[in-house]
Amino acid sequence: MLIVFGSLCTDFFLNIETHPTDRNPVSADMYKMYPGGRGGNQALAAARMGAKTAIVGMIGDDPMGTKLADKLRSEGVLTSGVGRSEKPTGCNCVAIDADDNPRIYQAMGANQDASADQIPDEILNEASMLVLQMELPEEENYKLMQRAKENGAKIMLNLAPMKMIPRKFLSMIDYLVVNQLEAKQIAVATDMDRKNNAVMIAKGLAQEGALTCIVTLGEKGSVAVTADGKSWGMGAMKIDDNISQEKLWGASDAYCGTFASCLYQDMPIEDALKRASIAASLACRGAGAQPSFPYSDDIEQQLADMPDAEPTQV
Repeated sequence: MLIVFGSLCTDFFLNIETHPTDRNPVSADMYKMYPGGRGGNQALAAARMGAKTAIVGMIGDDPMGTKLADKLRSEGVLTSGVGRSEKPTGCNCVAIDADDNPRIYQAMGANQDASADQIPDEILNEASMLVLQMELPEEENYKLMQRAKENGAKIMLNLAPMKMIPRKFLSMIDYLVVNQLEAKQIAVATDMDRKNNAVMIAKGLAQEGALTCIVTLGEKGSVAVTADGKSWGMGAMKIDDNISQEKLWGASDAYCGTFASCLYQDMPIEDALKRASIAASLACRGAGAQPSFPYSDDIEQQLADMPDAEPTQV
């Protein structure tokens, strides 16, 4: 089983003329609401690629939480591991001005009560993969990683939002996924050489943690480097030049969920990189995250038009 331990949120989008500079209210004509949270998003993307996927996290005892869980369940994601908290369901409010500049406000709510104990040891085994991000309490992530490692499960961490993690836990990870900004932040924080070279940063992280590191580069695609120095570069599909922030919102989660699903289904990493890149690009077709995520058939239709991942010099 592919197990996603992650956040569940409702995303609210507001289109405004300009961001406030004082205490006066700023009006929006309307708002849009989408199911979200990095955990929920990545679980949905994985399920749409055909992997048996479970989401584990927390929602509030409220209609928003029920709607999030029902949506994932209707897509085939197992939701029996989703608990109810006395806190309200988490939410993200994304205000986007006329120049497409976003400001993001997060209320994690029930996500703060997510616990590693929600996942029993019997499903953390050599046949399972655990996918995590950094929106849930760090200590719960670390507890779960420790148990997963002891039980032989593969571990993929999407280090978003970027937080420095102890080396002890870095070495437990099999696959580390960061975007180019997060990679640079890590490089600066650790005085890593060649801070602007994504391949070199991926190499440094791969060697430091004895893992495979993937750095996503937006419209330039992604790179992956293994602990033994093998590396690949993967381009991205061409999308509109002026794609809006609302359409870009879930692309990274589409990438991560698709990549994890491919690995879980024993695809070579080169194939996983290619499909994940296509998924991220296709996710930019529509607004919001989950409503725009592609299905496996959508990705398969694009494979012939995309170059394969190519070996890259490190």
